[in-house]
Formats: sequence, C-alpha cells, structure tokens
Amino acid sequence: MGVKVSYDDLGDLSTQLKHIIDEFESAGSRRRDLEDAVDTPYDKDDLKDAAHDFEGRWDDRRKRLMDNCKGVAEHLDGVIAAFKGFDEDAARKSENG
Repeated sequence: MGVKVSYDDLGDLSTQLKHIIDEFESAGSRRRDLEDAVDTPYDKDDLKDAAHDFEGRWDDRRKRLMDNCKGVAEHLDGVIAAFKGFDEDAARKSENG
C-alpha cells in the first residue's frame, strides 16, 4: 500500500494558507477604518463604542487564528519537503539499485 501525494494540491494549499495569513496581518491595519466609519447616531457613542469593543476582541481572535494558520503552513511546508526528499531519495536508490 502506498501513499499518493499531489504536490500541486499541497502547494496550492500552502499558497492559500499564506494568502490567509497575509489577509489576517493586513486586517489589523484596517481596524481603525471600521471605527472611523461608525458615526455617532443621535449624538450617542454607543454604536462607536460597540464597534471599538468588537474590534478589540476580534484583534485577539484574529491573532490566534493567524498564529494557528502559520503553524499549519509551517507543518505543511515540512510535509511537502519530507515527501519530496523521500521521492528524490527513492528515485536515486532505484537508479542505482
């Protein structure tokens, strides 16, 4: 029984994870945009305060998600490298063997 690994699929997954990480990183710089977009309806700051509270909580969650995605991406890159190394080693051995 063998293991079939599609390097294209794994590479695509790695690329997508890196795009997600980039998006999480750039989202932090857009935090103020939401708060600035929320006005003070009826001269009350409740909505603006709620947006500020949401952004603060989302910052913490976004960082945890981003860190988890980075860990998965690093692990995935390690898996890709390990399988490629195994394939190259097996190919050399079969040529010499």
